[in-house]
Amino acid sequence: MITNGIHHRSQITKDLKLKDFFGVDKRISITLYDQILDLPNAEDLAERILLLFSDERGAYKRTYRKRFEEFDKVVLTLIEKNLKGPLLFQDVGISDGRTAADFFEKGAQLFQKIIYTASDYNPKVYVIEKRTVKTTLSQTGKVLEIVWPPFVFNLSRPDRYYPLNTVIRWFIQFFKVNPLIAAYKAGKVKAKELLLFCPAALNLAKKDPRFILEQHDLLKPFKEQSHIIRAMNVLNTTYFSKPEFEKVITYIHDGLLANGLFITGSNQDAGSLVHGGVYQKTTQGFEKLWQSGEGSPIDEMIMDFSKTSH
Repeated sequence: MITNGIHHRSQITKDLKLKDFFGVDKRISITLYDQILDLPNAEDLAERILLLFSDERGAYKRTYRKRFEEFDKVVLTLIEKNLKGPLLFQDVGISDGRTAADFFEKGAQLFQKIIYTASDYNPKVYVIEKRTVKTTLSQTGKVLEIVWPPFVFNLSRPDRYYPLNTVIRWFIQFFKVNPLIAAYKAGKVKAKELLLFCPAALNLAKKDPRFILEQHDLLKPFKEQSHIIRAMNVLNTTYFSKPEFEKVITYIHDGLLANGLFITGSNQDAGSLVHGGVYQKTTQGFEKLWQSGEGSPIDEMIMDFSKTSH
């Protein structure tokens, strides 16, 4: 069995079902991501593209609108109570940025003078091409996707049910892609940069200079201090080891201004109960101001954190 993919914008506008002969969703190339932003169904298409694409860690980017509605209401009340503007926000691990855009729009109604920096670990990919072959690389140069019409090959999530696709991909990778990458490294081919944030976040960053999209690794220090650091659905024990969490919490503490707020929590589906809380920076650690549900998955580590021991 064999399957092809969506590799040209015209295929999206002509075939609204975007399914193969067996009714399975066709893979839409990540190289089309910036070409669908002006379409009426851009948000749905972006979610569809990102659902079947993943970065070099195998992680995919997808969030939902109104995911933390009740949680956000309490958080904004606590911000009003404990901090005075103008405010500097850092929203980290935002995935495709949908919930960051939602939270910014709520916060901007309460605080006119804010600078909101939203970041993710790996928001950029690079596309190189020559003739009919396109290759998408991660920031470290790892091959994530190969397009050779009519095929779209995802190397992080290969098509397990289409073994012939795998054979074709091996052939193309050896004879077409490897020489293309060599030409790119030699400076003979230029790369096109793609930002993999959702259309809502990309459009918001264009029209409102207070909303800034960036890259940030939680395992590295923040460039500057902020009044608020927000980390939703990212500080879970499946993502980081205990020594890594010690680093993350240290960098968050260092990244907050005096009496700054650390907001964190996790949930499943949009609108479901968020298990998290709001913590205020003290000279030596954190004080918990409020807990939602069962609390943050790393609540104990946050509360045990001591600046003197780091």
